[in-house]
Amino acid sequence: MKKTLAMALFLAMNGMAQSITPAITPGDPTTAAPAPAPAGRGGGGGGAAVHGRNDQEGVDVDRFIGYPVNKTTHFSHSGLVTHNILTAGDPYSPGPNGAVMEYYKDLSTATLLPFSRTPMLTLPDSYMFYVESGEGRLEDGKQSWDLKPNMAVLAPPNVAHRFINTSDKPLDMVMLTWTGGPDAHRELIVRDINLLPWCEENAHWNNESRCIFGVNDGLLQGERVYLVMTQPFATNQPHSHGKGTAEIWVKVSPGTGLSLLGSELREIPRNAAYLVPPTGTIDHSNINLSKTDPEWWLYIARSPQGGGGGRGGGANLNAAAGAGAQAGAVAAVPGGGAPGGGGGGRGRGPQNPNISRPGEVGEATVPGKPIK
Repeated sequence: MKKTLAMALFLAMNGMAQSITPAITPGDPTTAAPAPAPAGRGGGGGGAAVHGRNDQEGVDVDRFIGYPVNKTTHFSHSGLVTHNILTAGDPYSPGPNGAVMEYYKDLSTATLLPFSRTPMLTLPDSYMFYVESGEGRLEDGKQSWDLKPNMAVLAPPNVAHRFINTSDKPLDMVMLTWTGGPDAHRELIVRDINLLPWCEENAHWNNESRCIFGVNDGLLQGERVYLVMTQPFATNQPHSHGKGTAEIWVKVSPGTGLSLLGSELREIPRNAAYLVPPTGTIDHSNINLSKTDPEWWLYIARSPQGGGGGRGGGANLNAAAGAGAQAGAVAAVPGGGAPGGGGGGRGRGPQNPNISRPGEVGEATVPGKPIK
């Protein structure tokens, strides 16, 4: 195990060394300024050229990691048993661990017990559900959708819905709650992720992605939800994000993952998550130590320009963090399209014609069946 961790650390730090530029020599006017580091898929820029240790940067990365295990039980939708992973808070100031989401209210696991159901509810918030295990049904009063693992649901504000567990096993989901934007749709959207075309390849070296929800589904500009696969025994290019960028990684495949957060490594078990510290100084990377199995992560992100929405609007719709909504300019991403748009990160060179663009969902949108 020690040899494996050592190899993972070597790979991660070797990648970091390749991704940063030399520091400017102090007081030397002949030293050219380094080129800006490429922005990541979430926008926000590459941060400083050279970063210190986490303690030197004044960042406690454990504050940005959330674990649902042993968390207090809550209820949502008058029937879903929930455990918080991350909650709303100010990512720029000290505070409780896990309370770091600038734009979102709550990220939790949500379980509907066997043969149970929630009442038909119309709620003021937006919800996203990712089905991990179990089977069930979603209804809006007129239509129904069968649910199974690796499906996702987007429930906009004030759209009636309820969940029904049709089996003797729990229906386990990841649930995200936030204030909907001005372009939120007025109907449920259900996607079978297995049927989604691939929208990214080799993002940050080794990420392959399926784009689940984005601006075409009523989210804000620069806001998106992906399912990301990292190949066996591979790591991602370490990079950082700056103020105003929210990028959340939820481990959804079985087993425990390993993530680089600045100068430290952290184990991330299934259903744990981290928000990338938006300081511009904490590089992050996910490291897959398995030599046979890919790792899967639910990726939730919002770029600084996400505050406006398609028809304009406020900057921080949840207003949990106050000053955190301000953001600086973001440079274009070489080889990747517009920064923060969700379509970058495919690497340099011509785009693979077999890769779809975000928003092209093919046959993955599941039509509802009339309720008899």
